[in-house]
Order: sequence, then C-alpha cells, then structure tokens
Amino acid sequence: MADAVTILRQEITNLDQELAKRRQALAVLTGSAAPVKTSTAARPAPSPKPPAGPPLGERIVTYLTTNKGKLFAPAQVADALAKTDKSVKRENVQRRLGELLKRKRVKRENGSYGVA
Repeated sequence: MADAVTILRQEITNLDQELAKRRQALAVLTGSAAPVKTSTAARPAPSPKPPAGPPLGERIVTYLTTNKGKLFAPAQVADALAKTDKSVKRENVQRRLGELLKRKRVKRENGSYGVA
C-alpha cells in the first residue's frame, strides 16, 4: 500500500514538472514575460501535528492536585512539566495559570499556585 502511494506521488510530481515545462514553453512562444507559478500540487501541504496529550491546563491542574496542599511558583510547575514534554514553556504555563485562576480552578497565594 505504501509503495503504491509513493509511486503515485512520484507520478504526480513528474506530471507537474512536465506541465510546468509546457507552460514555460507556451509562455516563451506567446511572448509573455510574466513568471509562471507552479501548481500547489507539486508541494505537499504540511499536516498539523496532533496534540501530544491532554491540554496544558489539564496537565497543570493534574500536577497541582497530585501535590495537593503545596504551593508552587510558575517556574517550578513549568520545570516539572517540561521533564515529560519539551514543548512546555514558562510563558505558556504562566498564561494558563492566569486563565485557571480566573476560572477558579487554582488559587494563588503570594505568587505561588495550588489547587483551589
């Protein structure tokens, strides 16, 4: 199955190249100096990656509930979550903590956060 897909992709690429050559030749014959755009089929569209797991807000709440009774600075939460997911940034954790605070899912005392 994968071989058939790769063969079809190669065939599409070859056909697109032939089409581009013919368009360029037609442009030269007609005397148009406008650059010819390539078709979008020649370039595969990047596919978005699915999320690696639960949303960051849920991971923060889970981390805080597992450590119930303790208060953590946003940097401590970010460092703990970054151990399992390298895409976690301190700025994102700070933003999510602010949103969770507004929704009253976490509490803040002296700049540290815990479970409400």
